[in-house]
Amino acid sequence: MKIGKLHIEGTLFLAPMAGYTDSAMRTLCLEHGASATYSELTSAEGLKRDAQATFRVLDTWKNEHPIAGHIFGRDPESMAEAAEKVEEIGRFDWIDINAGCPVKKVVSRGAGAALLKDLPLLEEVIRAVKKRVSLPVSVKTRIGFNNNTADHLEIARRIQDAGADMIAVHGRLAKDFHGGEANWEKLAEMKALLQIPFVGNGGIQSFAEAQEKIDVFGVDAVMIGRGAIGNPWIFQDTPRPSLETRRELIAEHLKRLLELNKQKQAADPRPHRYTPEAATCVQFRTHIPYYIRGMFGKKELLSQLVQLTSVHSLLAAVDHLFAKNN
Repeated sequence: MKIGKLHIEGTLFLAPMAGYTDSAMRTLCLEHGASATYSELTSAEGLKRDAQATFRVLDTWKNEHPIAGHIFGRDPESMAEAAEKVEEIGRFDWIDINAGCPVKKVVSRGAGAALLKDLPLLEEVIRAVKKRVSLPVSVKTRIGFNNNTADHLEIARRIQDAGADMIAVHGRLAKDFHGGEANWEKLAEMKALLQIPFVGNGGIQSFAEAQEKIDVFGVDAVMIGRGAIGNPWIFQDTPRPSLETRRELIAEHLKRLLELNKQKQAADPRPHRYTPEAATCVQFRTHIPYYIRGMFGKKELLSQLVQLTSVHSLLAAVDHLFAKNN
């Protein structure tokens, strides 16, 4: 598919997820078949102020392509300036505007999904960003904010009319977060209305299901979020990986996460609560339950995670669990 002048091979995108999709996870997913990824959600106001902590959210590794710089905000000028700075970094293939995040601290600022309550403002944001950058511009959004705001077709039409090069839509209302079933029928209606590429998102848990959504609902591509946590194999049509393969990937994920934390702390002279290795183990606590899903005796490992603050001790606990399941 093409996003403006950008050509993307494949139809399976990794969704941006705060606290999960850093460079360590993104590169693993790209290597296992993901067609494209997004940076984690990045504040336009932080970029405008040249806040170094905000710019670190946009850290990428050399082999991370194609990737979108994923920004949020409500002020058109601030969003345009932020997009320009993302483009100047030179590591991103397109700019993505978030108009779907339902998290309170984002919505309370009038950003993310709150833009669905003010579509003229969303249009202003898109036009301002498009005017400022040469990279393609996409929008990640939802089928609506709640039942009393603009419907999915109006949202789709306005985003396209404002000049977006692509739209990715989560098939739930913002008020529902991740609750209930994603409404793929509405996603199909949006796709049928539009001429720009359309990516559907919501509830995909397997490669077969991803292909089915494309075939049945006619979307150009699908976006996979939580289904990819601890499961980069979801982007490939392969059998369930062996315990040995899972263990190898856990070790590789930890290795990359440790390297990432070393780089971050080296670039930030301020005191840190954790060493890079301890920070890696703390962060990996959100990933490990997905890697060991369905395994016998996993509760014992999960109960130990607070005490495991070295990669060696964490892998030793993983090996103990895997030995019981072999």
